[in-house]
Amino acid sequence: MNLGIVSLSMDVSRWKYVIAAMVVNLCLGAVYAFSIFISPFEEEFGWRRTETTTAFTIALLTFALSMIPAGKLQDEKGPRITVGIGGFLLGLGMILSSCTNSLLWLYVNYGLLVGLGIGFAYGAPIATCNKWFPDKKGLVTGLVVFGFGGGAIIFAPLWSFLIGVYGWRQTFIFTGIIFMALTLSSAKILKNPPADYKVEGRPYIAAVRSNAAENIFETSEMLKTSRFILLWLSYWFGTAAGLMIIGQAKQVAMELAGMIDPQASTIVSILGGSNALGRIFWGLLGDKIGRVKALTIDFLACSIALLIISGLFFIQPLFIISIMIIGMCFGGFLAIYPAITSDYYGSKNLGVNYGIMFTAYGAGSFFGPIMASYSKDFCGSYLPAFHVSAALAAFAMLLTFPLLREKSGKRKT
Repeated sequence: MNLGIVSLSMDVSRWKYVIAAMVVNLCLGAVYAFSIFISPFEEEFGWRRTETTTAFTIALLTFALSMIPAGKLQDEKGPRITVGIGGFLLGLGMILSSCTNSLLWLYVNYGLLVGLGIGFAYGAPIATCNKWFPDKKGLVTGLVVFGFGGGAIIFAPLWSFLIGVYGWRQTFIFTGIIFMALTLSSAKILKNPPADYKVEGRPYIAAVRSNAAENIFETSEMLKTSRFILLWLSYWFGTAAGLMIIGQAKQVAMELAGMIDPQASTIVSILGGSNALGRIFWGLLGDKIGRVKALTIDFLACSIALLIISGLFFIQPLFIISIMIIGMCFGGFLAIYPAITSDYYGSKNLGVNYGIMFTAYGAGSFFGPIMASYSKDFCGSYLPAFHVSAALAAFAMLLTFPLLREKSGKRKT
């Protein structure tokens, strides 16, 4: 009886790390609501769509690339220092963005500083919670990154309101202070489990530990495996499709579905909510049926939704449903890939290994939004970008087929 009480107490106490990680990611995920700032920037400065969207692209690209040094720091020093650095840079970048009077200032402070803040604070909570929950990797990863997807749900309408009442400069200052306070306080809670940590009372945990021990890959080893190439390419294509829409969701809704401004702003929140829910849904599904199978279905659904928008965009209910599906699918990518990286390459070096894998997200953050902007500026419509994205999602699904024949517990190249 006493052993059972101790086991239950440990099971409950480890969830505090998940809650802290979700709070951190909630602040980081506000980056997905950047489209709310596009119209104020264009109205005040007369910038073109490609110019304003570049700030979003720089932030995401910096986010992805900084995951590598952040992951190395997390693996060596733990999550508190890494998340603390990230939270400070995130808040500072938002506050300094309030002084924007040129594109260069916006690119440096929102693009580089905010991107660095996100990159340093994002990966450490995921790796930490994976180590505390080797028995629930899919669910816990989904919950942690749920916060990232949920950021747009809260901050899209909040920013719209604050901009309307106080202006965009004060909105940047207010949210920067909030971000810094929440991330720094949450960083104090996060820590890695002891080296001999075990989850008692789980009949399948021995198998999980066995697979993890068998799959301790150094980064140089991971890069030599064929499965890494397949995963990286599919991750790139999937995130390009999702980020293409996320970066300009409001503008896409107004152009393709004929929505007015308040309706289009709501689409940003709907997309953020679907993105957040998708992280939990696909994380759970990956635990149930296998992560590669879940990934294959995810890409199929994403491709179909993109095709529906490409052909039936003018029917608003179908547009909204398709946007929700795309948001869920994109959320699924962010839930499945950290867990599958841990499955294949172990949790010991997950910080830096997933940082390397996450460069695919960086490539998607460059290709997707830029493709949408150029499609709009030079073709006069977002539709060509949707056609290309649908094809890429379908190709990414094909890349998962060789992985379906493998088992993650075997050390293969």
